[in-house]
Parts: sequence; structure tokens; C-alpha cells
Amino acid sequence: MVSHKGFTLVELIVVIGIIGVLATLGIGSYTNVQMSARDAKRKADLGEIRKALLQYYSDNNKYPPAGACAYGANCYVYSTAGTSWIPALVPKYTDTLPVDPRNTANGPWTTGNLSYAYGNVSADGQAYDLTTQLENSNDKDRCELKNYRFYFDNRAWCTAFGGGYSNFIFELSPLTQ
Repeated sequence: MVSHKGFTLVELIVVIGIIGVLATLGIGSYTNVQMSARDAKRKADLGEIRKALLQYYSDNNKYPPAGACAYGANCYVYSTAGTSWIPALVPKYTDTLPVDPRNTANGPWTTGNLSYAYGNVSADGQAYDLTTQLENSNDKDRCELKNYRFYFDNRAWCTAFGGGYSNFIFELSPLTQ
């Protein structure tokens, strides 16, 4: 009787296939964990920026303008400008401002543009928008579920509610406090 030691080609193919499936599942889970971690950082960062904005408000009875923009102007400043992108806050209210973990493009309202935005400060300095875009499609704080609205006319932001912006927007403002 001849004894063969080793694996047959079929056994090797089955084992390689199983390893491939497990690797694919592992990489997918790892990617989701990374997206969730970046989204958690985004929310924490906007919370820190909000604290600095509240300190500014406490001293000045209004929120700072968005860079060189006048109060009431529909304009924004973006984290892609660096760590002092809201000039009125640095250095008195915070040493540096956080930037988005990816920080890929201005205007986080369009799907795939990952940055922070501050602006659209009301004419009386009592309202503002502080916005980012989330990556995780299951995040409970995304616009698709929260229905964020413009403070000045109550229109919906995101497409899920008839607006024109990404469903993955995350907003902090005096209205969302």
C-alpha cells in the first residue's frame, strides 16, 4: 500500500479560498472601525470648537465672524486652511483648531468632501453653522436621520428631506445644542 503524505490540490484550493474569505471580512471590519473612529474624532473636534465659540460668545455677546466675512454674509472658513482657520479663536480661546482627519476638500456639504466648516454667521452674531461630513453610513447623528435645518429659514439641509446637501452631514450650531 502506497502512502501519500501532503495535501491534494483540491484541499489546498479550499484552504486558500477560506483564508481569502476570512481576510476579506477582516479588512472590511477594519475599514468600518477606522471610519467610525474618524467620525468620533470629528464629533469630538466640533465639540471642542463649540466650547471655544461659547467662550468667545461669553466675552463678546456674539459669535465671531467667519474670517474676513461680515456678519450676515453667507460665507464660510474651512479646516483645510490650517490650524487657525477661525482666526478670532486663535490663540485667545484655543492654541490651535483641530482639522478633519482626512481634510480633503472645502465645503463638507458635498458627498466625499471631508473638512470642517464654520460660517453663515447671522447678522446679529447670535447663530452660526459648524459642519462636517461623516463617513459611516450607519452613524446615528447624520443629517439623513437628524434633519438639520437652516437657522434663517428652517429649510432642510440634506437630500433625505428635500434639501440639496449630503445625507452624511453632521451639524453643531446654537440650534443643535
